[in-house]
Amino acid sequence: MPFNNTPFEEDLFDHETSTKHPLCYAQLLRWAGRIWNEQYPDVTYAPLWSSDSCANHVALVKIKTGRKLRRKGQYRGYRRIDCPLVEPVSTWYVPQRKVILTDDVGAFWFSFTQNGEPFETLYVSSYFKNGSGRTISVVLVPRERLEVWANFEELCQQAALSLERSPKIYVIGGTESTFEPSVEWENVILAEALKDDLRVDLETFFEKGVAMYKGLGLPPFRKLLFVGPPGTGKTTLCAAMAKLALGRGCLVIYVSASDDDGADFSKIHRALHVAANSRYPVLLIVEELDAYLVKEDKSQILNVLDGMESPNNPHGAMLLATTNYPEVIDERIAKRPGRVDRVIYIPPIQDEDQAIRMLQRYMGPGWQDDHRGAAKHLIGQTGVFVREVALYARMQAASQGEVTVPLALLQASITRLLSQLSTGENLLPRRAIGFGKTDPLRLGERATAHNDPSGD
Repeated sequence: MPFNNTPFEEDLFDHETSTKHPLCYAQLLRWAGRIWNEQYPDVTYAPLWSSDSCANHVALVKIKTGRKLRRKGQYRGYRRIDCPLVEPVSTWYVPQRKVILTDDVGAFWFSFTQNGEPFETLYVSSYFKNGSGRTISVVLVPRERLEVWANFEELCQQAALSLERSPKIYVIGGTESTFEPSVEWENVILAEALKDDLRVDLETFFEKGVAMYKGLGLPPFRKLLFVGPPGTGKTTLCAAMAKLALGRGCLVIYVSASDDDGADFSKIHRALHVAANSRYPVLLIVEELDAYLVKEDKSQILNVLDGMESPNNPHGAMLLATTNYPEVIDERIAKRPGRVDRVIYIPPIQDEDQAIRMLQRYMGPGWQDDHRGAAKHLIGQTGVFVREVALYARMQAASQGEVTVPLALLQASITRLLSQLSTGENLLPRRAIGFGKTDPLRLGERATAHNDPSGD
């Protein structure tokens, strides 16, 4: 797009049937060009891509009229105008008890002065017509005022990404903006040595480790990767650690791939910006990290993990990532010191004692001491497998009018599920938004940190 005024082509948009043409940036620019020429026919503008944050309610409230900008600029406020290409609609969240409006779309005249001379910019942001939830944003700026606008847009981004402390977890992606974790640390079934180690790692990093990182001139950004087969409890471990972090006053952000955009690296990028701009310590959770490692995004993730684009939050940021497929996490990530600080393996059930503790949890009030006899058949299975064994046996007993679950019925439940596994039936549950349903987990004892002195 050249740096000059562009006439609006009326035939690109049908005002009676707005679905005649798919919404695209060209339509926004041509509409904005017509409005600009009506208002400022003698002023040449530069058409630019812009940030969605300039229409964010939080940003527009936080950036006060009179705010000084670079190059002797000053912000003088805004006014919203109607645009036939835009249907204004806002997102929102509830960090405490008050609803806060966040992202919005619309058309705005933003007013400024530079060296005492007034000028305006015309900003337009709208959702795609396909309902994907993505937005496109453009702005027309007088060519000689670009640096003032750039400073204002930067402030909008910082303000929009600054979240308030909340007892809930913020979601980036997905269909919900927040959710509340319910896994208590005490319900995590884990070898005590590893359980204590993980808790100490989280607490010590935010209490003392942040100062150590900063003392070495490093961004205080710690990265843990949980690996292991599906169903062993990595998700639940993240949920329990998230609740610990919330109790310590951290902001917790969960990156979800459950919406139409899927595992898009832009979600991680946005989460990192939130972490960098937070006034609080941040715990960032990314499940199934391998899904984000597509070829075109891998270099960006390497930059994040290396530190060049790491969130430099002075209060500290910790990343918890998971993967079911460690072979997809190439050696440049998993075995490069500093890119991932710890790689922690979460195996299936390793011994009878752990199987018994898991059975006791899921059998609930139906637990009997003779159920211990079934534990040896659970070694090598996942926590999800044990859960279904117990629930199926309890439901079978209830359907037969039994008050308790006989050992024979519990063993029959194990045989049934093993048979299903041997025929290839998938026993893993569907993932729900935000860690899925909360269940205690069974984790193994082995935690490893990989170091590769040779680098890449």
